Amino acid sequence: MKTFTSYFLSVLLLTGFICLLPVKSRGQGSDTAFRKEFDQFYQQINQEFDAFRQHNDSVFLRFLKDSWKEFEGSPHPLPQPPKPTAQPVYKGSALPRETDNDQSPDEPDQEAVPGTGHPVPEKESMGSYPASGFFSFYGTPIALPGISGRFPALRGVSRQFISDYYSSACRSTEFLGVVKSLKEESVRYNLNDWGLASMLFEASKSCYSNVNEQVLFTWAGLLKNGYNAKVGYSNDRVYLLLPADIMLYTVSYSVNNRDYYLVEPGVLVMVPDRLFIHEADYPEGSTEFSFRLTEMPRLKYLGEKRAMKGSRPLTISLNKNLLDFFSNYPPCDLQVYFTTPLSESTCRQLDVYFDEMLKGRSDEQRLAFLLDYVQHAVPYLTDKEQFGRERYLFPEETLYYAGADCEDRSALLAALIRRYTSLDFLVLGFPAHVTLAVNLNTCNGDDFLNYKSRRFYHADPTYLGAECGMAMPEVKSKPAEIIYSNF
Repeated sequence: MKTFTSYFLSVLLLTGFICLLPVKSRGQGSDTAFRKEFDQFYQQINQEFDAFRQHNDSVFLRFLKDSWKEFEGSPHPLPQPPKPTAQPVYKGSALPRETDNDQSPDEPDQEAVPGTGHPVPEKESMGSYPASGFFSFYGTPIALPGISGRFPALRGVSRQFISDYYSSACRSTEFLGVVKSLKEESVRYNLNDWGLASMLFEASKSCYSNVNEQVLFTWAGLLKNGYNAKVGYSNDRVYLLLPADIMLYTVSYSVNNRDYYLVEPGVLVMVPDRLFIHEADYPEGSTEFSFRLTEMPRLKYLGEKRAMKGSRPLTISLNKNLLDFFSNYPPCDLQVYFTTPLSESTCRQLDVYFDEMLKGRSDEQRLAFLLDYVQHAVPYLTDKEQFGRERYLFPEETLYYAGADCEDRSALLAALIRRYTSLDFLVLGFPAHVTLAVNLNTCNGDDFLNYKSRRFYHADPTYLGAECGMAMPEVKSKPAEIIYSNF
């Protein structure tokens, strides 16, 4: 059986081949005939793909109705290690802070000019679906194709009714048109897989008022985009379940030897102990679902200023819409936060500040400056003090909130090291602490670990006043877990 990929490649290759054929000078009649032949070919390909898609839907529905089993959830609570209530301070004698040098006490704060981030492309035609309205996706208006109320409906919560919903959805021209349009919008706004799921869920609110139908719309939309999503139900509630390329701190269910995590965008879910979940996989559900954020979404810019402390203060403007997107992100493994870059708009503002400060310095000197900056510019606050619960922050969020604890400060320092140096670093995990270690040729301190025949010195953004190579006494003699490396 041909796959979606083979059909897609056939269209690309044959279209490209036809377009590259040498065309001699011909009259209008010849051009019209050539165009007619091409249109017939394209129509045939579309018909074959429609038949292929209908076959996949038929296979999936055949197994869907009879593949429901009850599964018990496995909770994955976010680690909550004990943390100091006050920022640890280095007690030894350290060198004077070089950031204090040549700084007039009455010099005004430096205010960086925010960039515009990624420019939002001009709106392209949405084909034969007339836009009938918009919904807001984190402050960004997204057009919807014409909605006439012909969307599939859920008649009740049971395996039969859920199967009936999908059967109706895959035959609904309106549903398929909206899903296709939203996929295009997700690419346009540079969304990752979780961003697409969030956009589908937000769009579903324009089509349904019932949360169960919103969940099923999102599920069916993800299936149509090649993701092996699942749904489960308990009593009168339907739940969205997604595979993940990293650990999520929620509840997972092992189906066909794979973990599926219960997540819903922007919804606090009361998780049942057990769910009825379908074992059937969509035939083309081979696309891996990733929660990693290697690039930033291109959301409409809504600036909100924050003043950073330090010997030379900085006022920075952050995109509140992007911060709201982060706020609704499922709690993930720490790797996600250490691999997420700062947005282009924020980087432009930081460049204005740091490029002048770091000019002419070696990587080792740049690291010392950045380490000192994060230690002093970001106030120390535990998550419990600030949010009432443990919470990991993206680097952009650490610049926004009133303070941050060890893992959040370390993620910010990692982002700055990645942007302003070429140094290799490790993220170190201890029972009650997270910090960095950086590969250096020389260092004033002597706290280091050997990794792959290289020496990595502690660089702790939480340990106030400590230089590179100075570890907190609480972790000096403890083995470290390597959470992440940038090389």
